[in-house]
Amino acid sequence: ARLSTLDRFLPIWTGLAMVLGIVLGRVFPDLDDTLDRVKIDTVSLPIAIGLLAMMYPVLAKVKYRSIGQEVDRRSLTMSLVLNWLIGPALMFSLAWLLLPDLPEYRTGLIIVGLARCIAMVLIWNDLACGSRELAAVLVAINSVFQIAAYSLLGYFYLELLPGWLGLDSDGIDVTVWEITKSVLIFLGIPLVAGFLTRLI
Repeated sequence: ARLSTLDRFLPIWTGLAMVLGIVLGRVFPDLDDTLDRVKIDTVSLPIAIGLLAMMYPVLAKVKYRSIGQEVDRRSLTMSLVLNWLIGPALMFSLAWLLLPDLPEYRTGLIIVGLARCIAMVLIWNDLACGSRELAAVLVAINSVFQIAAYSLLGYFYLELLPGWLGLDSDGIDVTVWEITKSVLIFLGIPLVAGFLTRLI
């Protein structure tokens, strides 16, 4: 089936959104502070609304009754190995090779290697006509891993490993509860909404 106009030109819309963000930031210098104040606890409402609007339609299309038939050990193992062994190690290596003198950017790159973008995984899988059921399971399992492993891996890659290699270390100040809360909001709400939509 032919992709819709919105889906076919997704890279262009993404680029235009980035340009618009830069222009708005230049025209309204205090915009980031204003948006940062619109939040509940540590959760930014504009970001939450955008991610929920992106994930809900995909999760509403999942056939939840056939999820059990889609999961196989090979896909699950590959997903966990790529996401939690190879991904963080690769990003750590790239961060230190390309940004050795920029600690803030280096730390950011390492953190991106530890945090999976749940929304885009679902969107790209949907565009590729992949199994929505398998994607939903893998996203959910990786989210649980994110809750369990994020703080430990952050400590390992930002404190422990640089120390062993004689590099400068940059700590990470994030609690397991903060990670759990973010995953529950950004995955839990659209997942429950999608499931209830499908059920009803």
